[in-house]
Amino acid sequence: MTFKTPVKLTALFLTLSMGISPVQAKNDTDKLYGIKGANLSRTTPHNSPKSYTVRGKTYTTQSHTVAKEYSKVGVASYYHRKFHGRRTSSGEIYNSNLYTAAHKTLPINSYAVVTNLRNNRKTIVRINDRGPFSYDRIIDLSYVAAKEIGLIARGTGKVKVEALHIAPNGNISGAGTKTLAKYAKTKVASERLVNIEKNEKKDRPNAPKAVKEQYTLKMLNFPSEKQANNIITRLALDNINAEINHRNGKYEIHFGPLEDKQRTTQLKAKLQKIAGENPLIVYTHKN
Repeated sequence: MTFKTPVKLTALFLTLSMGISPVQAKNDTDKLYGIKGANLSRTTPHNSPKSYTVRGKTYTTQSHTVAKEYSKVGVASYYHRKFHGRRTSSGEIYNSNLYTAAHKTLPINSYAVVTNLRNNRKTIVRINDRGPFSYDRIIDLSYVAAKEIGLIARGTGKVKVEALHIAPNGNISGAGTKTLAKYAKTKVASERLVNIEKNEKKDRPNAPKAVKEQYTLKMLNFPSEKQANNIITRLALDNINAEINHRNGKYEIHFGPLEDKQRTTQLKAKLQKIAGENPLIVYTHKN
């Protein structure tokens, strides 16, 4: 006879087995950074990139080094309550009351700060599933995470997703650390935040620092944010960061950084076809 452990009891057992009380798991990020969300406790695995195919389209998961730098603006959706109790891509059971999310390429068990750009409300989620596979969406939030940032009524919303990476020593690095630093409430909270270079050095103290050439593309002078978003949507970029900035009354799109010169050239060719009168700039920098 097979006994099935209820989802809530399974989650409680996992929490206690990691030496974290249910109260700590619920309040940790709120106490440290004033942002409700997933407890920043699991080390991000150093897995090699892997590819998988859904509906005829192939996606490649990001290495932990690349994933740390992920910062992207796009549309978020959320899991309907009917998915509660179903198995996720990671093998975990989806629990609508936990702060988790699905992403196409960020590492499983990595984290992200998600900001609703309509109201600036934030949450922290742990990636434990793959998706969403709708072309215009970049992340699928659990019900409680979506509720925390005010997405339930609208169903979807424009968000900014910033990656977080947890090192074995508990330090936090990645694009989202800048956001956490603004809201850190204690010295302990601040001390966990490190930049990527510093974290890599601690993880591999004897490794020489590699100097890589990276490429960034900019499209300038969009009169509205909507027009800039339309460009990003048309390109359907899965593994390339695209961020919209507002400068001097105009909007501009930053693509990258990209480490592959051939891929940069291909993206440049696509952008030139749709750029019209918008200036396109390509520049190189050392990492």
